[in-house]
Amino acid sequence: MASDQASPSETCSLEKHLTCSICMDSFVDPVTTGCGHSFCQDCLSRNFTLNDMSCPLCKKHQSKIPDVNITLRSIVEQVKKTQEPDDDKYTGAPGEVACDICTERKLKAEKSCLLCLASYCSTHLENHSSTGRLKGHKLVKPVKDLDERACLQHGRPLELYSRKTETCICVQCMGEGHEEVVSTEDEWSKKKAKLEGSIVELEQKIKRRQTQVDEINASLKTCKEQIENEWWEIDGVFTAVIAIVERAQATALQPLEDRRQAVEKEAEDLKGELEAEISELEKAIAQLSDIFTLDDHIRFLQIYSSLQNTDKIKDKEVEFDTSLSFGTMRKTTTTLLEQIEQELEKLTSTELQRVRKFAVDVRLDPTSAHQRLILSDDGKEVKDGGEDKEADEAPERFDLYASILGRNSLTSGKSYWEVGVSNKTGWDLGVARGDANRKGILSMNPDNGYWVTVHYEDDKYAALTAPPLRLCPEEKPKKVGVFVDYEEGLVSFYDVTAESHIYSFTECSFNDKIFPYFSPHVKQADKNTEPLIISAVNACEDMLIP
Repeated sequence: MASDQASPSETCSLEKHLTCSICMDSFVDPVTTGCGHSFCQDCLSRNFTLNDMSCPLCKKHQSKIPDVNITLRSIVEQVKKTQEPDDDKYTGAPGEVACDICTERKLKAEKSCLLCLASYCSTHLENHSSTGRLKGHKLVKPVKDLDERACLQHGRPLELYSRKTETCICVQCMGEGHEEVVSTEDEWSKKKAKLEGSIVELEQKIKRRQTQVDEINASLKTCKEQIENEWWEIDGVFTAVIAIVERAQATALQPLEDRRQAVEKEAEDLKGELEAEISELEKAIAQLSDIFTLDDHIRFLQIYSSLQNTDKIKDKEVEFDTSLSFGTMRKTTTTLLEQIEQELEKLTSTELQRVRKFAVDVRLDPTSAHQRLILSDDGKEVKDGGEDKEADEAPERFDLYASILGRNSLTSGKSYWEVGVSNKTGWDLGVARGDANRKGILSMNPDNGYWVTVHYEDDKYAALTAPPLRLCPEEKPKKVGVFVDYEEGLVSFYDVTAESHIYSFTECSFNDKIFPYFSPHVKQADKNTEPLIISAVNACEDMLIP
């Protein structure tokens, strides 16, 4: 049987004769010159415009641009059509299903019939729309392996679904232990609805997780910005500290450099004087040597009398001062430490921002309060009441010092709280170990389980170390922050308003649970009547109330 289409070799040979020799592409509106050569109409027109009116191939003169060669154009269009791919042809590509009825030239199936268990192209599918007995068949998108959709036992289509066995069955399988049988279409609708709900739920889970990812990215960006800000702030402070140290180093070394230069100059001057005297003595020796060899008595005596009297050249003591007396460097080192401390103090604001993140909700414990103390209902304020009031003699109560502990048991991690102390002439703040003595005269220092700073006599401050250490804050604190790092053994005090550091107990050995410690001190007439107020901190992470 003759083929309807040209072979690839024939098509390739024909394409050579249908290619413009100017643009080297298929002819577009081809024209043929009088000499028999063909070109695209636009290509020949541009050639005639740029060059003379001659054929680009044989150079024969042409009088005009020929009209379009209709026959040649038709041939070009026909060849293009034969080269266009046949979209309906089955190629075996992934996802394609062949028509089961097509023989020589297989076309792609348009539908598959679940009753006929066959796939049909658009031409062979017409019977299912024109024949009455086929109109009720279930048609679906083309699928492969239709045999898997037939019952292996009875060879009939799997039209039903057994909910008991959760399998697809045919009509003849009914009554063989299969109960709750429904059509596959009904079960498909039910399962599809369930899957749709599952998809929606999974999409919501994805959305929630994507939101969490976005939150993490936003938090990461904020954190990186904070790190960068703190980085440059800390780097700036230590750069300034390095500059201070370098200036102090230069100041301490300058006297040595000055002394070295002075000693070198003095040595050069002395060496110059001595070398001049050596030269003069060597000259005298030369003169004496000259007359020493004379045998002429008269000449010898005449010259001798005119010689320099060498007895006048006397030896002298040369004093070269090499002492290194510069005094102390105390002023330089003191200034250095003061300037470094001033620079490092600039980091306190950054430090306060960090420790505030460990804020805890501190509340006062009334069972530990001295009888003079008055507490607010919310356990946030304490002041001296002026006289003792009735209270049970609990072992945890302070009986001599007007002190009180917080209810917060600190046993690990980091904790921070702030206390308002405005207008008070005296107070104690800090932490106390749970087993520290609370009765009688107390020796408050770290050895006895107390890490406390004290304000007294209106303008004096001290850290209760052993012995106490006098503190000199630049300003009178209005609000004091207390930070505890249990694992590191650190208790630090800050002036929150001035953003400055007051004092830190380091290398503390807690060895037990510790509690916030307070004492408002007793009031004196109309002085020191205000309470200590535990104020709220911007960031409060957790409560350590047992």
